[in-house]
Amino acid sequence: RGELILERYFNGRRATTPANVKSVAKSIISALVGVASDRKVLDLKQPIVRYFPDALLAPADASKRAITIEDLLTMRSGLESTSNRNYGAWVQSRNWVQHALARPLLNPPGTQMQYSTGNTHLLSAILSAATKKSTWQFTNETLAGPLGFTLARWPQDPQGIYFGGNEMLMTPRQMVRFGELYLDNGMAGDRQILSNDWIA
Repeated sequence: RGELILERYFNGRRATTPANVKSVAKSIISALVGVASDRKVLDLKQPIVRYFPDALLAPADASKRAITIEDLLTMRSGLESTSNRNYGAWVQSRNWVQHALARPLLNPPGTQMQYSTGNTHLLSAILSAATKKSTWQFTNETLAGPLGFTLARWPQDPQGIYFGGNEMLMTPRQMVRFGELYLDNGMAGDRQILSNDWIA
């Protein structure tokens, strides 16, 4: 109920020591999409070609133009995954967005779930374009700040887009505050950060 009962740290770490939370970052990105959706900045049914027109111009990419923001959010883009055995080549590429979009379409968009960090990185790129702010700045203004902390900067891709889906740094207390946001139906104190509909 919001009261810290016990905490213990090891190997010289403290309550203020951030840790790499790896793919928990995907839940942060999801919440940010929720904030943008609640504010009518993003439409989940919007095809992503609106944000990546130059990357999806080739005739071979015609089916990819049907991918929506919701498809990325639910990992149903249909694109070949950039995770697991494909992860190294993706993060070593010169343009992570283009590399993710260039993956072959294995399933029709919106049909089958396949885990891929490329999906959430595309969401980070979309958030930056839609809000005209970096994902880091948008996170602190709309989510971390209202929850009472500042999220440290985390890695960016070669184009400067904050990594959507990995490598974020958070303390355990910050993780608790984020989790409580969902337990409290999107409320932080007396402020509605995420709508009840989004939490549901």
